[in-house]
Amino acid sequence: MKKKVLALVLAASMAASMATSVSVFAEAATATVADLPAEAQFEPNADYDEYTVVEYTIEDIQADLVCTVSTNKDHTEFYLECNFYGDDQMTKTKYDGKEYTVEEDKTGFMKGDTPAILDKALEQNIWVPIGDAAASDDAKTDDTKADDAKEIKGVTEDKLPAEPMFEANKDYDKWTVVEYTIEDIQADLVCTVSAKEDNSEFYLECNFYGDDQMTKTKYDGKEYTVEEDKTGFMKGDTPAILDKAIEQDLWVYFDNGADDADAAAADDAATDGATATAADLPAEPQFEPNKDYDEYTVVEYTIEDIQADLVCTVSTNKDHTEFYLECNFYGDDQMTKTTYDGKEYKVEEDKTGFMKGDTPAILDKALEQNIWVTIEK
Repeated sequence: MKKKVLALVLAASMAASMATSVSVFAEAATATVADLPAEAQFEPNADYDEYTVVEYTIEDIQADLVCTVSTNKDHTEFYLECNFYGDDQMTKTKYDGKEYTVEEDKTGFMKGDTPAILDKALEQNIWVPIGDAAASDDAKTDDTKADDAKEIKGVTEDKLPAEPMFEANKDYDKWTVVEYTIEDIQADLVCTVSAKEDNSEFYLECNFYGDDQMTKTKYDGKEYTVEEDKTGFMKGDTPAILDKAIEQDLWVYFDNGADDADAAAADDAATDGATATAADLPAEPQFEPNKDYDEYTVVEYTIEDIQADLVCTVSTNKDHTEFYLECNFYGDDQMTKTTYDGKEYKVEEDKTGFMKGDTPAILDKALEQNIWVTIEK
């Protein structure tokens, strides 16, 4: 009788355990992006079935990481990405249910911590199907979908680690900025690196103690050959700088689709602005708009270093490629005429010679506030 009772108890226990297990997997299967413990800093790897986000601290240096972990359905392979002190990390790991084998480590830094991060991923058991990420994209608002539709190749300039000190070389396909220290003399450089699409040729510029440096380098995938060194100083450090450029993988492309995206945004903006009236302007215009143009706005602007407040009338054509600005500064009427290619302003005429420096900031503010009133002919 006791054996029968024990068997019944064991059977009930096993059934409960199986029910709990099924429940856990059911819960995981219904997870959505909203259930994740933090916002993903990296997109999941579409070669896998599901993903999660793990918050992890490297205790001995108190470094907090937010890791995206992609995996297959049976959790035998994991693809982990995170950022540590500005460097993108990636590991690819196999798992046999007992032991993790890190097969790839992008920087060589994450191999030791990867098992603990994956343990935490399995323990928290919040897996979002990677297909659902695409489905959630379809559910976005029209405005968001429009933004996503503007596919921009590479990254935008604001994602670079520092502001470039040199213009990129337009004879190349892409460019980046690399911060680099010459360790033995503790000299910090900010280098602009222009490159061919396939990284077979690089053009590097930086400034070292007041001297402009330039190197031109070929790369066969294994070895760098510095073919030109402007000062003869940078040949030794160029390979390490280029290694860092390739490793950080933050490339701004000259032809990245951004112009098409900006044009679409400008069209939308022009449509929105066309409904504005004089009553919507931030101030009453002190000058009549120029009827040679299509629309105008008013910009309130302060020249900070002398605390001079201006009220500017800005007239422009529909595609905002030309601007006619008028204002009054200490009793003198000012006028500038400026062309704009979507990236850079070129002041072609400055009535008094005083307003050339401030015109770009005023026009930026005009575009930003986006209140355009149609000029009646």
